[in-house]
Amino acid sequence: MKNILIPYDFSEAAVNALNYTKKFFEIERVNVFLLDVYIGERSYLLSEEYNKGWFNQMDDKIEDELKYLVEILNRESKGINYHAIVDSNSLTNAVKEAIREEKIDLIISGTKGAKSLAQTFIGTNTVKIINAINTTPILVIPTNYKYKKIDRIIFSTNYKRAFNKKELFALLKFSKMKQCAVEIVNLSVEEALTNKQRTHKVKLREILQDVNTSFVKLDWEDSETETIQKYAEESKGQLLAFINHHYNFFNNLLSENVIKKITFSSHIPLLILPEI
Repeated sequence: MKNILIPYDFSEAAVNALNYTKKFFEIERVNVFLLDVYIGERSYLLSEEYNKGWFNQMDDKIEDELKYLVEILNRESKGINYHAIVDSNSLTNAVKEAIREEKIDLIISGTKGAKSLAQTFIGTNTVKIINAINTTPILVIPTNYKYKKIDRIIFSTNYKRAFNKKELFALLKFSKMKQCAVEIVNLSVEEALTNKQRTHKVKLREILQDVNTSFVKLDWEDSETETIQKYAEESKGQLLAFINHHYNFFNNLLSENVIKKITFSSHIPLLILPEI
């Protein structure tokens, strides 16, 4: 894992994601790209020359601020190399371009927190990225979460689909990097696994054979989100991981009503793995 992208708008959430990244990769040699995106709309009441000048001025201002920050970060850094990317584009298109051009291995995005019933704990921009990107793992950092030593990653699955090593790459990488255990949590309404689920579980065990793993069966409570939330809090894991496929917890979270979304105010980072 070499190239990391942080959507960066100088907000509290973005600053916290950056600080988390510093701690997470402090002994690794990685490239961190800070992406600042602005969307400019042309005014049809003003001349083309004025519009062009305004866009150039805005681009220069944002680029100067980001480059100044990157210079400071590189002076302080011992192993991380920081780079600035400024793009006048939609956020998702800018992220896709950065992934392609800079060969991004991981996206780290901060959350803004839930301030009203119209907002989820994850935040609109992060949800857009998760919905649009399913080729690159995404690490979501809650706004008020400060980095803690990782000794256990919780990986939630119902074993209803096959696993492959490529989509679990980030999970394997992080567990080895941090020399931590992986706890596989099965949340299912069925009492026993089907033959197909047992086959998938065996394959998962095979993929994670070099990792300290344990398997836990959770009893379903009021909802999937509440069950996972309660377990994550009680077990004191430092990272909660999912594969971003149609039937997983994360998509259920997005489809549940707004109030239930807000009650799941994750206190630990979420690792969203791509379905490959």
